[in-house]
Amino acid sequence: MSGQPIRFIRSLILSAALFGISFPVCAQVPALESLTDREFVDYLRQYRDPAALVVTPGVLPGVSGGKCGFAVTSEAARRLQIASPADADDIRALLAPQARQTYLISASGMFRIYYDTTGIHAAAMLAGDSLRIPDSAHEYARKVADVFDSVYQVQVTDYGFDAPPFEEALNEYHIYVLEFRGTVYGQTLFNLPLPASGTVRPCYASRMEIDNDFLGYETRGINGVRVTASHEFHHMVQLGTYGLWLNDRWMHELTSTYFEEAVYPHINDYFQYIRTFMRNTERTFWSWGSEGYELALWPMYLEGKYSRDVVRDIWTGMRQIEPITAMRDAIQARGGDMGADLCGWAEANFFTGYRALLPSPPQYDDAPFLATAQMHARQELVGNSALLSGAVGATGSMYLRVFRGLDTVSFVVANSSVASAISRNGSGVGYDLEVRANAADQAFTPLNNGWSYRLTADEPNALCLKVLEGGASGVVERDVPFPNPFNPAEFSRLHFPLPRDVVVNRADLYVYTVSMDLVSRREAMPIELDNTLGAFVGYDVRSDAGQILPSGVYFYHLRYGDEEITGKFAVLRK
Repeated sequence: MSGQPIRFIRSLILSAALFGISFPVCAQVPALESLTDREFVDYLRQYRDPAALVVTPGVLPGVSGGKCGFAVTSEAARRLQIASPADADDIRALLAPQARQTYLISASGMFRIYYDTTGIHAAAMLAGDSLRIPDSAHEYARKVADVFDSVYQVQVTDYGFDAPPFEEALNEYHIYVLEFRGTVYGQTLFNLPLPASGTVRPCYASRMEIDNDFLGYETRGINGVRVTASHEFHHMVQLGTYGLWLNDRWMHELTSTYFEEAVYPHINDYFQYIRTFMRNTERTFWSWGSEGYELALWPMYLEGKYSRDVVRDIWTGMRQIEPITAMRDAIQARGGDMGADLCGWAEANFFTGYRALLPSPPQYDDAPFLATAQMHARQELVGNSALLSGAVGATGSMYLRVFRGLDTVSFVVANSSVASAISRNGSGVGYDLEVRANAADQAFTPLNNGWSYRLTADEPNALCLKVLEGGASGVVERDVPFPNPFNPAEFSRLHFPLPRDVVVNRADLYVYTVSMDLVSRREAMPIELDNTLGAFVGYDVRSDAGQILPSGVYFYHLRYGDEEITGKFAVLRK
């Protein structure tokens, strides 16, 4: 790298967003509801058996990675109310606390931390991300206690949620530390509902289990403790006085994931779930079932538009009404409209990753680092028109792109029907988006590049459409590379624009990965001039070895005469 123009690197790295591999976080556990009571007891016995950790390190039977303990424990709570006495006794026994060797009490006096100092479940601090520190169990437990005191302060004192009740005959919340070996981060356990809760759904007192070192997780060590404590304690809050919405566990999970970021905004464990969401934005809220981590951007959007109190008020409403109605009412109480917010959310979700710098400022603080939304359809404008058709369910959105040569227009179609969302209407609303190369007629909305578009829907007023980017005039001065992102299946060259009055005819181009490896060095490249495109340098997006660059974000440095331009672009291979 010595001698290369890299002084721009450090400032740009902070805004780079990688096209990462999507991790299958919290994939659905076996269809627990379909099991007989006895089959569920057998499943739970495996799930809770510490010996499984010895036989198959890193794997709990039937459990995939992620924070999925709530799916199992909430199903267990449901079974307790309908199972035979014998099966119910087995479930209670399997959910009973697993004795640990010692404990300590947090400084606030509200949390009792149970942990082991020896054996498979021994707690430990980590050196870096991969080595357990010997004889550090007591320090780990003290850190855990401090974290839970901090989480309580934010969620109860600062955000104003009601504190969850203690379990019967207890005056502390009990937290158990044990080895999960990279499976669930932690889980909230609860049994029979509390009497006279005053809610339409049962409430529960609960306790919690968390991993003993967070070795092998997306987020490790004490940061793993922090996000898990934030997530699971809010499950305790939800269950304590607001109620368990068994058929809407997605609402429990999206809120708990939101609180990971609310309490510890610098950790960002939730990024892994946003990768999945951005590939599935067409899904309805409720289709996420017992997942919902992927929907954490929705309460973040509402907080940004209104205030952080909106999340608390939604849960207050859920004491008596179902989640989406409670969302609608909390938004209306602030003078807003949930349908309009679903449209605005769909638009905000487009401007993440390398697109985050387009609006100013972006909707989310972490926008430059989030995965980008996947396009659901791309259509070339051939001849006079292009037609894109599809269907999208309530709360879902679909991203569409029409292109001709270097002209590109991106749209989002969102289903903003709150009534359909409340009724859990599973059928999507069909639509046709027609884009024409001219201003057609009054039924079409013109774009300032001479194109026009029209959306028709099977249900009037159920869908909203927003133009996200593109539609620029035919002769345009550009100051960023285009098309961006670059898809080699659609385009042959990436164009780096230069001022039309450039006086030199050659330029040097250097392209780097985000780890600052030089992948392409092109010197004395011709500067071309086009009546429509203006002056530009054309780049075939190939490495020095002649291979098309992999999907990802890249930095570039362009030098011509005495001038220099630095920036970034993205490659998205399909």
